[in-house]
Amino acid sequence: MGYTVRNRTWNIAAAATLLGGVCVVAFWITYFTSPATLGHGDPAVIAFESAFLVADGVFAGLLIAAGIGLLRRRPAGAFLLAAAAGMSLYLALLDVTFYARQGLYSAPSTSAMLELAVNGLCLGGGVAGLRWAWRLWTGRRA
Repeated sequence: MGYTVRNRTWNIAAAATLLGGVCVVAFWITYFTSPATLGHGDPAVIAFESAFLVADGVFAGLLIAAGIGLLRRRPAGAFLLAAAAGMSLYLALLDVTFYARQGLYSAPSTSAMLELAVNGLCLGGGVAGLRWAWRLWTGRRA
């Protein structure tokens, strides 16, 4: 049974990281193609979001590489998952801090709620990713 549980854990972690990488790419496609993006008309928000493009590209790359590594049962998959999870937490905290200080969460709008949901997923995913990475690396059940 231990092998089956461990196998399942690797598969779930792989699917979650691959989905996360695809979601980051989808976020940027939406950001550049949708006028409904949070703060799109505000130069400060545009400058802030533009600074994330490279970091989010690295983040998406780490998520996808981790997912592939986990699918192949490579130890590097757990290591890359830990790197992506740490990056997720850091980027989400920057985002939350900026948007809160700018008051962009205070006006209830679809864009604000979407951004808040993205931030919540990044924070929750970062914590879950670190937990899974540690358990996969040490061979414990996640």
